[in-house]
Amino acid sequence: MKNSTPCSEIIAVIPASGTGGRFGGPKVDARIGTETFAGRISATLRKAGLERIHIARDLNTPDMLATLRLALQEARTPEAKACLVFPVDHPFVKPETVNSLCAAWQARPEAVFRPAYQGRPGHPVLIPLWLDLLADDQGCGLAGIIRSQACSVIDVPVDDEAVLHNVNYPSDLEV
Repeated sequence: MKNSTPCSEIIAVIPASGTGGRFGGPKVDARIGTETFAGRISATLRKAGLERIHIARDLNTPDMLATLRLALQEARTPEAKACLVFPVDHPFVKPETVNSLCAAWQARPEAVFRPAYQGRPGHPVLIPLWLDLLADDQGCGLAGIIRSQACSVIDVPVDDEAVLHNVNYPSDLEV
């Protein structure tokens, strides 16, 4: 049975291929209590109604865009219309934030959506899959592709400071 939530046509990709040099090891396996970062994010996504979750780990890629490109080759399905790019180093984002992004996308599926806490944009980012992710990014990553293809970027106000909380060091876990 097809999921009837706003997230039913969205694939979630958790880029998690980094070595975690600053952190002291791969963040995908890092723990918050008894949960790994990837497990915590996956639980958040499921609570928000996303069922298609792909953890992009152990890929030998130079950057997040290359990881996303490879991950979508594996995870993309014909019914998928958008991708929620949820970096593994943002494990504290709330399910309500994901719900807000999904609802905004449902209203305007042609745009890119990013959560904004007190006017400051953060992660995860929801992108439409009509974007040509294989295009030359001019050395600017996903943002360069979005700009070059004239895709609107819409900030979705959220009451979730975690969208700004990038975990780079073990001390960043002290929230």
